[in-house]
Amino acid sequence: MRDVSHAFGDRVALDGVSLDVSPGVLTGLLGPNGAGKTTLMRVMLGVLDPARGEVLCDGRPVGEEDRRRWGYMPQERGLYPGMPVGDQVVHFGRLHGLSRHDATTRAHALLEELDLADRWGDRTDKLSGGMQQRLQLATSLVHDPEVIVLDEPFAGLDPVAVESLSVTLRQRARTGATLLFSSHQLDLVQDLCEQIVMVDHGRTVLEGEVAQLRAASGRRQLRLHVDTADRAWLGGFPAVTVISDEADDLRLDVPVGTEPLDVLDGARRAGRVVDFGLELPTLSQLFLAAAAGPDDEERTG
Repeated sequence: MRDVSHAFGDRVALDGVSLDVSPGVLTGLLGPNGAGKTTLMRVMLGVLDPARGEVLCDGRPVGEEDRRRWGYMPQERGLYPGMPVGDQVVHFGRLHGLSRHDATTRAHALLEELDLADRWGDRTDKLSGGMQQRLQLATSLVHDPEVIVLDEPFAGLDPVAVESLSVTLRQRARTGATLLFSSHQLDLVQDLCEQIVMVDHGRTVLEGEVAQLRAASGRRQLRLHVDTADRAWLGGFPAVTVISDEADDLRLDVPVGTEPLDVLDGARRAGRVVDFGLELPTLSQLFLAAAAGPDDEERTG
């Protein structure tokens, strides 16, 4: 996508957003609710026409034939409540041009993969929210799409369902699919994304490979469990700031120029260190730092 802009009346939803999504790479489109993620996806899918900019596939403008080979899972439920689970997946396969035999074969395979095989004859509206989310994913994958676009696929899922869905997405990426998904739950998908594009108020605020962005931030967190409530020892490290201080979890922001091992030694002099670890900043912290204006620097640390 190149320099894409779109507005709803006087409200600017997208303001010159560009992004690249590569085959075989799990790319996250991240940002808070209302940042413009869904609008961007709808432009990508041809539901909305951009006021400016273009959508390209392999260097050429995307056409209707390209989009027929794509799979899309909307944030809102797009299922027929009274239709049985198996019939639902077969129906979407038929809409994508599969024969009934091929659609049925693919439906059985997908429902097995997504742990819904035993629900083939159940009405869709009798499934739990997490099961409906997995079913909706099956309907978007039934035609084995080359490009997979998922809008907030993890919203409302429990940890078990999140892990199951993550496994499915990793498998699709390994087979070479081009995969983009959006999420406002930045830290939930931190370990899933390989590439990210962060948007805020319709603009790109950060993009690149997750590992490189976290490492290049220059920020490090020292996690400590010290068996003393006395924090007077922190006075010896004025550049270090406290991120959080809860029962058994003290998290410190250690800036460049301060040696984390020196801070650890200071903690050991104050009490017994039960557990410790040095971590890179989370995606949420990177987003807050990238989205902050000059007046917000203190807030982001």
